[in-house]
Amino acid sequence: MTRPAAMTQARPAQAGLLPKRLDRAVSWSDFRTAVRYDPANRMLVAVPAISAKRAEHPWLGEPTALHLRSADAEVFRREFEHGAVYWSERTGAHEVHGEIAARWIEVGGEASFLGLPTTDELRLEGYRTPGNGSAGGVAHFEGGTIAWTARHGATIVHGMVRDIWALLGWERSALGVPVSDAAVDATGVLRGCFEHGTIAWSPAGGPEITITASEASASSGAPGGADRGSLDEVPSGFAPHA
Repeated sequence: MTRPAAMTQARPAQAGLLPKRLDRAVSWSDFRTAVRYDPANRMLVAVPAISAKRAEHPWLGEPTALHLRSADAEVFRREFEHGAVYWSERTGAHEVHGEIAARWIEVGGEASFLGLPTTDELRLEGYRTPGNGSAGGVAHFEGGTIAWTARHGATIVHGMVRDIWALLGWERSALGVPVSDAAVDATGVLRGCFEHGTIAWSPAGGPEITITASEASASSGAPGGADRGSLDEVPSGFAPHA
């Protein structure tokens, strides 16, 4: 049987629509062109940055929600099984999880005076307790720091108390880790309490560091009695390492 001529004739118009063989892999430039990449569209920057941070920390688990944008359109976040990743143009992408994340959210999260995280959670390498080695973490935010230990929970250090603690060497200093939030007392002094002393600061009186007798004796061999001093006594080699 002879087929109808219409079925045996070539179709040059449709043949021209077939895709050509790719001579190279599709590049990031191709992708940006395909989605009409706009550098001003922060979502196109935030999404891959959040994905890259998730890849650094696979223990975060699988995503539990889509990427979300804050009301001011400056901040993007994505929730995962064991934490979240936040991104902004000024801070980059950082994860928050566990007790530190809970404490941050409790005081207002990104809308609080702490602002956004500027680091992932870091181990308190200089914090040691008998029987548990290094047991704690710390995360830095735009407006302060949250430190967590199994013994003292999650505490917030901010303002000049935080800056002085940083100058002294964070948890590696003679003060150790914070045991309560830094707060302004009835006299207008910003005070932070630590395992082995306190840091106080006021515009009128400046900084005052008090180290408890046991810690002062252990570090200097001095007899009992609290050791009180100021930043004039801080070695010049100390500097914050947030």
